[in-house]
Amino acid sequence: MKTTMKERPVTPQQIKALQAQFHKMGFSEEDRHGFISQFTSGRTDSTAGLTKEEAALLLSRFNKESADRVRKEARALVKQIFSLSFRISCLNRNYTNETPEDFEMNKAKINQFCRTRSKFRKNLTEMSLAELKEVKRQFEAMARKEEK
Repeated sequence: MKTTMKERPVTPQQIKALQAQFHKMGFSEEDRHGFISQFTSGRTDSTAGLTKEEAALLLSRFNKESADRVRKEARALVKQIFSLSFRISCLNRNYTNETPEDFEMNKAKINQFCRTRSKFRKNLTEMSLAELKEVKRQFEAMARKEEK
């Protein structure tokens, strides 16, 4: 009897990835079993009982949620850096942000600064989350020096 794609069992790699993801999300063993039971409409409560397709679907959903969370955090950091730039004289201090042109000019100054004077030598919008956190610390230090 030939098995279809939906009936193929979960792979060991998928089990490891799912269990790591559940652990990362703080699920207890009981929570994990309950989640899987609900996801499979009671068919199974174990990662080992999932089909290959079900495991792939869960992993893709977890990865999308994770990427969305990172993107949201990065967007918040960029806004904080932009705000800090208005406290730094070599950037946007004493400049307005009232028109779209002002906004674009202020953004260009920050990107120029990041390309020439940050550790990463690239535009703010091209930086990873870890790089943005470090640049934010750099901007915070600069803003503190300006306030003294």
